[in-house]
Amino acid sequence: MVPTLRSHPMLLEGEARAFALQADYVDGQIDLKAFCAAHPHHPILGANPLVLEPQKGSYVFLSRFGGVVFWDCPEPLIRQIHEELKALPGMNRLEEQARDFLAVKVGAPEDAVGFSEVRLQELSLEKLRIISLTLAQSVALDHFEGAVSQAMGRFQPVVEALSHAGKLLLPHREVLRLVGFAMEVRAAVLDNLTLFDDPPETWESESLAHLDSALYDQFDLDERVSAIREKLAYLHDAGMTLLGLQDTRKNQRLEWVIILLILAEILLAFGKPLLARLGLWS
Repeated sequence: MVPTLRSHPMLLEGEARAFALQADYVDGQIDLKAFCAAHPHHPILGANPLVLEPQKGSYVFLSRFGGVVFWDCPEPLIRQIHEELKALPGMNRLEEQARDFLAVKVGAPEDAVGFSEVRLQELSLEKLRIISLTLAQSVALDHFEGAVSQAMGRFQPVVEALSHAGKLLLPHREVLRLVGFAMEVRAAVLDNLTLFDDPPETWESESLAHLDSALYDQFDLDERVSAIREKLAYLHDAGMTLLGLQDTRKNQRLEWVIILLILAEILLAFGKPLLARLGLWS
């Protein structure tokens, strides 16, 4: 059996082939149309998500949420695509901590998903998209998990101080910065998690749906997304609690200022006659 991409028959020659996949995450949503306009020399096999064949037999999958998957791409080509992505407006740094690898072997008796290897009977554009999307989602989750952990790490000393000392030991500006950072992370993660829907290819093919489901389970995407949502809920509650404590502290300070002013006025009212008798007040 000759592995083929459905939309481009006989792109792959021979009865079997092994692909080495590398998935990276680029911080920032990718404008796929802008990328194609800036680099029209890359042959396009499919759009939204974008599948390119910059070199014969080497494929690049680009998702809007920042996941990029390279299929058998040499290192110079990977670096080139990275530079082209970073040149797009609004793109940030490559998150090298969010990187994963996978082997895909084409020409197997049946489609199967293993721990670090996917075996396919044949390679089609639809299967390439499904495998790439799952791997891209996984590295994106790696990035989001790191961002959420960083936000929780910044909250931890404050929570410990509240637990052990019963005090909020941060100034007002630091509390606002901490809550703002947590809200920024929460918004970014929630915005991208909405893209983790089933690929449309699975709606038309039971075999593709089985492949997608097996990949989803192998990468624990459901459990990881649920864990992130729980941590985001914690960050939201912790942020609201800190703001509430900050408001309470400000109100208490205002109350003490008012009390001190009243005491000063009382002392002044009763002290003026005494000071006048002593010749200390005219």
